[in-house]
This record gives sequence, C-alpha cells and structure tokens, in this order.
Amino acid sequence: MQKRLTIAFAGLLAIGIGPAIDDGGAEQKAAEKTGDSRACIPNGSIVARVVEDEQSLRFELLGGRGYRNRLSAPCPGLRQAGNGFGALGFELNGSNLCQGDLLRVVDPSRGETMTIRTASACPLNAFERLPDRPRRRR
Repeated sequence: MQKRLTIAFAGLLAIGIGPAIDDGGAEQKAAEKTGDSRACIPNGSIVARVVEDEQSLRFELLGGRGYRNRLSAPCPGLRQAGNGFGALGFELNGSNLCQGDLLRVVDPSRGETMTIRTASACPLNAFERLPDRPRRRR
C-alpha cells in the first residue's frame, strides 16, 4: 500500500516559484502543445510551477522539459494563489505527480481555520507535453 503524501508550498516562494501568472494568452497556449501527454510526471524533477489561469498550471522540469495540466473545471482561488495570495498543496501517492492527484488552494485570508485538508480539491488531468526550452549556453 502506498503512503499518502501532502506537500504544501507556502506563498509559492518555498521552491522559487514566486507569484507567477502567464500573460502569453490563449494563442500561445494553443501553439505550445506537442500532442504528447502522460498520466504522471516525476515530482522530484519539477523546478517550477506556474499558474497560467484559473484552470491551467505549467510544470517546468529539470533539463528544460515542460508540461501543462488543464483542470476539468476552474479551481477556486488558483489565480489568486498564482499572484502570491495563497498557497498550493498537492496530494499525491508515491514520488510522481499524477492524473487524479488533488491540487488544493489554501486561502491565507481565512486564518488558522483554513487547512490543506479543508481547501477546495481540484483533481489533476493528464499532463500535456510542451516543446523543450532551449538550454542556455554558459
């Protein structure tokens, strides 16, 4: 039996994410999809999580690989968390972030009564592969 693990990213700054909302627009989103998708991505390889809008997150992995997760429905508070007014928490099994795992948005304005367990749960969908970013030369 796999152990259930909850990971919270307070203020989205704990791992260098910072408040990030993508301003690329719908055209850029449509152009950036490779057609490849997968059910899971390795959690330990994620270097950035970027909130694109109320229903989409972009995950950037080591080596320049990127994936987008479009939720089935808007996730309450996701855009505000991307702007630094909240935190994201992921409930996952094992070491991968997978389709069906839960994203929770924690609203800090609710004070101590708002915990990761009572935040709205938004299930993740499949991860859409994005074109690799070019590596920087040093």
